[in-house]
Amino acid sequence: MARTVLAADLGGTHLRAAVVDEGGAIGYRADHPTPAEASPGEMVQLVVDLLAEAVRASGARPAAACIATAGLVNANEGRVIFAPNIAGFRNVVLTTPVAQRLGIPAFIENDASAAALGEHRFGAGRGTRHLLHATLGTGIGGGLVIDGRLYRGAQGLAGEIGHIVIDPGGPRCACGSRGCLEALVSGVAFAARARKLLEQGKSPVLKEVVGYEEPTGAHLFAAAAKGDRASEAEIRNGGHYLGLGLGSLVNVLNPDAVTLSGGLLAMGEMLLGPMREAMRSMAYGAAGSALVRLSELGENTGLLGAAAVAFERLESA
Repeated sequence: MARTVLAADLGGTHLRAAVVDEGGAIGYRADHPTPAEASPGEMVQLVVDLLAEAVRASGARPAAACIATAGLVNANEGRVIFAPNIAGFRNVVLTTPVAQRLGIPAFIENDASAAALGEHRFGAGRGTRHLLHATLGTGIGGGLVIDGRLYRGAQGLAGEIGHIVIDPGGPRCACGSRGCLEALVSGVAFAARARKLLEQGKSPVLKEVVGYEEPTGAHLFAAAAKGDRASEAEIRNGGHYLGLGLGSLVNVLNPDAVTLSGGLLAMGEMLLGPMREAMRSMAYGAAGSALVRLSELGENTGLLGAAAVAFERLESA
């Protein structure tokens, strides 16, 4: 029987838990909406309960558990330092309650770093030794696999590619800096671009698409898909910035491949075409041979990333 682990994906909207085997097959999966008003203690209990449910329902005997979550984590202490999508979730130890309840080793990992290892082990990064992964969603995250292992850096913060500065005079980022990659191309950035177009009255199509709702990146893309040139220009400009950022990182890291995941991939070649062009323009020597691959893990990226971390931890014990 194949060895299995427990994986959890803790996000601001959904909490998912699953039993995953060494081939990346999900044997049982449980989903629960992330409570908006839960206290940190209640959230921890929900995570523990959902993982216990996965064990009970599947009848599996998992060797370890791992929780992937957005934000800053101290993987060695099993502590979530700060989770931006979960109110009040600061300096919370997640691993101890899980280990005590289930009697197995428990780990945590930043979700973008976990996604990188998940793509390397189960997805579009299979067969690579060195991998750069970017998550393109509400924010911009990333992860690094070097010599086949997840690279965390001195304080576990490696991979925060959303906060490299592309334009020092650019828009303010949530981190406090100006012109970060995340402030220029992300779900939040595209929503800001849509608001600006509406304020300037430059896009009647976008105004019709948005109606009385709060503008989002999805609205911007919908207007562009209807032929609105102003909206398309904003998306293509974001893709250009994304390519500048990824191209610079490729020159530094020289990975075998760059893998991409996240909701912004729905923008397709409108975003990715300018990204590839900018990456090619930045390429230095052989570094330009890095392949760009789209995620193969879909909505299971978080779960399979957490599972990959659990397996790596077990193998290095």
